[in-house]
Amino acid sequence: MKSAAGYLLPIVAAALLLSAGCSHEISVTRVGSRDRLGYGSVSTGNGLNQNTANLLANLLLSDQYEENPEGLLLQLQKLFRNEPRPEHLAAMADVALNLGLRFASDPDRAVGYHLAAALYSHTYLQLLDRPGEQPYSEERVGVMRIYNAATGEVFLFLRQRNLLHHKGYRLTTAGGQRVTFQAPEFRLPLSPESYSDFLLCADYQPENLTHVSRRFGLGAPLICRVKPHLDEVRFTDNQTLPATLILQFKPGEENRREVTGQLAFFDSRNCDEVQLGRNRIPLEQDFSTPLAYMAHDPLPFGYLEYMLNPDKTVRMQGLYMFEPYSDDRIPVVLVHGLMSNARTWMQMINTLQNDPDLRKHYQFWGFSYSSGNPVLYSAQLLREDLQAEADRLQATGRPVKMFNRMVLIGHSMGGLLSKTLIMNAENRLVEPLLGDNYREMLASLTAEQRDFVTRMMDFKALPFVQRVVFIAVPHRGSEMANSAIGRIGASLIELPQSLVQRGEGVIGNLMRHGWLQPDNSKFQTGIDNLDPNNRTLQLLETIPFRPGVPYHSVIGNQKEAGIPGGSDGIVPYASSHLDGAVSELVVKSDHSAQQNPLAIREIRRILLEHLRQYPDIQVATPELPEELGEGAAEHAN
Repeated sequence: MKSAAGYLLPIVAAALLLSAGCSHEISVTRVGSRDRLGYGSVSTGNGLNQNTANLLANLLLSDQYEENPEGLLLQLQKLFRNEPRPEHLAAMADVALNLGLRFASDPDRAVGYHLAAALYSHTYLQLLDRPGEQPYSEERVGVMRIYNAATGEVFLFLRQRNLLHHKGYRLTTAGGQRVTFQAPEFRLPLSPESYSDFLLCADYQPENLTHVSRRFGLGAPLICRVKPHLDEVRFTDNQTLPATLILQFKPGEENRREVTGQLAFFDSRNCDEVQLGRNRIPLEQDFSTPLAYMAHDPLPFGYLEYMLNPDKTVRMQGLYMFEPYSDDRIPVVLVHGLMSNARTWMQMINTLQNDPDLRKHYQFWGFSYSSGNPVLYSAQLLREDLQAEADRLQATGRPVKMFNRMVLIGHSMGGLLSKTLIMNAENRLVEPLLGDNYREMLASLTAEQRDFVTRMMDFKALPFVQRVVFIAVPHRGSEMANSAIGRIGASLIELPQSLVQRGEGVIGNLMRHGWLQPDNSKFQTGIDNLDPNNRTLQLLETIPFRPGVPYHSVIGNQKEAGIPGGSDGIVPYASSHLDGAVSELVVKSDHSAQQNPLAIREIRRILLEHLRQYPDIQVATPELPEELGEGAAEHAN
């Protein structure tokens, strides 16, 4: 007789043979912390999202994705016509996008898939999207991302073919729809002719920014390169502006395979959303990448040359705007310090413009000057540029309400320039600096030179400056100016011709009449003005600020934050501190405190405070929900 084992052996063997062609049993594998972060990702290994992969698997179409992509897309279109469900259209867009990426080496083939992906996702958002019913739908967010990526790929193809500004050309999608493009729509702050190029933000990765200013939404963010030397406004070198591209579609009335397409360029700073079907959808916005691109090319002159040769670098000097002038935004004028230029503010601008209230109500300007110039001379240039802008607005009849609420932010030497704009000199400088015989000295000058000196030393406060922020400002000087390096630097600076031109300039004329000795001119450079014993610096300290203008101090301390005292390595606390400041913040920082994240956060607070003082500007103050209660609030803190 056979044993029980003998009877069971053939049965087990047969079961093993029958199961040989089946898949492995369902199970799990333990993953590590890195893989755990990918839990819930919408993408599968082949680029498709999980819902699309599920649909293809359920319809036994997964193999077609690899073997017959054109046929797959046609089958999905047929499926959607027979059963027009949103998830089917979303899958079509997903498949088309990824097939376009697969054929990237053949742009003429890839664009058909990308155009199809843009069309399908646009149709989904325009006709089938129900955000009110499904506000947390992962599918609709995925479709928006597909649309954005596809729009960017179509843009790159059209740019490569020089078609961005054209109309009447036709492209065919991989699904067979024929798209005829209308002339593009430009909703940008400057005319289309003012831009030299449009670049895709996704092609660039910002570096060394402490903050990424982006917002999720619809569209492909762009870098708009502005042509140099525009008449409308003075921009800095390599100026860029942010924009968002939308690719719009309209189906034909008689033939659904005929579609009209149009590119629409939206100004990211002035437009937050776009109407698509029955819904208004936020625009995708990227403010960091255009700003980083603007700063990636070196300036024509280095920091040292800019300081030592004011005349040679004069084209870099003056008032700059980082965006076209807007009547409904308050100017924030940023004034850099020693051996610097307007780009020193990029970190701050990048962070501040991410705040929607600041972006809506402020416009950022920069004033650039050679820090080798005497402080009073540079301050005069700043004053004249701002006054010229005020006169221009008045002459053209444009509104000045917001202009008259101007905020100045000065770093280091720039703070010395800035504070003169809220001072009335009232002859506190002319006689002490020029001597008891200053009237005879002035009489020896030409009328133009006399006016020049008087305006430089006997200035009045500008009425439209309503708040000033001082960052690491040497109000009482810095011993750095007395160091060997400081003295050598001062001796190398070539003062501008308007001051020292032989026989014609102010200093040259005063020398010729014996009022100045030849070596006196060397003691009025910007570095000399930072000497704690410098007469100009000491006299400025005696002039009060215009009443009613609040001012703030942000001070660096290399060793510890929040502690009055110490130094930022260049300027000691005793020199930066002002008794009458509305607020004072000491951050742990070197002298470049204007780039410190906590200092920038303080600037944000001050600018919001400035807005709240005007009743016509509605800026909400965040409040803790009552449901949390006092105990919860204390716990949160």
